[in-house]
Amino acid sequence: MTRTNRISALMAASVLAFTAATATPALAQKSVNMDAFADNNAELYRKLSFADLVEQVSPAVVSIRTEREVESASVMEGLPPELERLLPGLRDRFGGQSDNDEPRLATGEGSGFFIDDNGHIVTNNHVIDKAVTITVTLSNGDTLDAKLVGTDPETDIAVLKVEPSAEQRFVTFSPKADLRVGDYVLAVGNPFGLGGTVTSGIVSALGRESGPDIPYADFIQIDASINRGNSGGPTFDVKGNVIGVNTAIISPTGVNAGIGLAIPADVAQGVVAQIIENGQVERGFLGVQIRDAEPQIRAAVGLDEGVGGALIADVNEGSPAEKAGLKAGDIVIEIEGQEVASATDLTRKVGSYQPGEKVKMKAFRDGRERSFNVTLDKRDLVQTASVTPSISDEEEAETTERLGVSFRTLDDSTRRRYGLEDDVQGVLISDVDRDSEAAAAGIRPGMIVMEADNEKVISPRDIEKAVESAKKRDRGAILLRVQTRQGLDFRALPLNS
Repeated sequence: MTRTNRISALMAASVLAFTAATATPALAQKSVNMDAFADNNAELYRKLSFADLVEQVSPAVVSIRTEREVESASVMEGLPPELERLLPGLRDRFGGQSDNDEPRLATGEGSGFFIDDNGHIVTNNHVIDKAVTITVTLSNGDTLDAKLVGTDPETDIAVLKVEPSAEQRFVTFSPKADLRVGDYVLAVGNPFGLGGTVTSGIVSALGRESGPDIPYADFIQIDASINRGNSGGPTFDVKGNVIGVNTAIISPTGVNAGIGLAIPADVAQGVVAQIIENGQVERGFLGVQIRDAEPQIRAAVGLDEGVGGALIADVNEGSPAEKAGLKAGDIVIEIEGQEVASATDLTRKVGSYQPGEKVKMKAFRDGRERSFNVTLDKRDLVQTASVTPSISDEEEAETTERLGVSFRTLDDSTRRRYGLEDDVQGVLISDVDRDSEAAAAGIRPGMIVMEADNEKVISPRDIEKAVESAKKRDRGAILLRVQTRQGLDFRALPLNS
């Protein structure tokens, strides 16, 4: 094509483009009768709207207002520690107290919902924790004083009671857990004090870990907007059943970021029933400190791949576990015929039984399965802690380096230097190569090795013997029982470095 022909073609294309851009679209030349469209598609509109559902369930949702006593703020509260160090007499000079030492009342807000015609209301424990007064506002604006029936901090559930009218509506928990990711949900609550707020979304994920503060429930993740004040309110499915109790959000700013968390209905329903009947929740207690049996640990004890389990890090003295014969280092793999997938799974399975019940457990020890009959006790919230001393840079006389780890004997000089009691037996980990597999396995300086391959150790030579024995059995790692800052635990020392 010649240059002249190319220019002519470009000019023609420009004219066509201009004509297309300025022409009136055919659909816009005639307006659409939306009223007629709505009449012809009434069923579609009804299916796309949540209005009928909201009309039925929202009267059962309430706003909760609490008052609790808090200490009066000190005039020195919030003073940077750096400034206190520069001016050490400043706090003493001003007394460190406010002008009024009397406790003051702080208010809080949350949500809840009626679950029966007896006036029982479900909410979160953290909504009413330490409250001296609890007031409930109904959907019609009426206010009622509420009494606390009971709480369960370990699932963050609480139950209140009011004296409602005979016409008060209530909702029920979903009869079965058949939720799927992608299902539509509605959240109703009192965000920022705006009672009766309704938001919609979907189930984003199931089985979200709840962390150590709420060990007996996995969360439902939803993207329906929930904010401060929604706590304790219900999440509904499209049938109007409560499928979860809103309890938390994940957000860098403290306001909705599309990640809301709800306690599943099947968990909440069982807890609520116990609170209404007994005023509290009782769970079976095994009396052990546990952790997940990670692949390195399973390899160290010869447990088959694919088997989960919960590793017993320590056994409480006089506990049901000790009485049944369970020991530190055992890996619990089954309870009452149900496989134990993890430490959290074992905690929940044990908690599902009542104190006094007898359960059969299977644990892996010394290369084989063993059975134990355990009579569970009542669970008490007991916390234990141990302190591991900090490590100085000074060298000790006896040192063994193996697999990227340096061990030292706990002689009298070492005990005094690190502040260890005379009855502490073991070998000190004095140094760990930062690039070693041992470091990657969580082995740290300052830990005290109590046992290696389930045998007590008192010198680095004992650890060497355990390593040699494990290599002869073609083990990829050796199990160490260690004392850490958090208490007794286990680590798997890799042997392939």
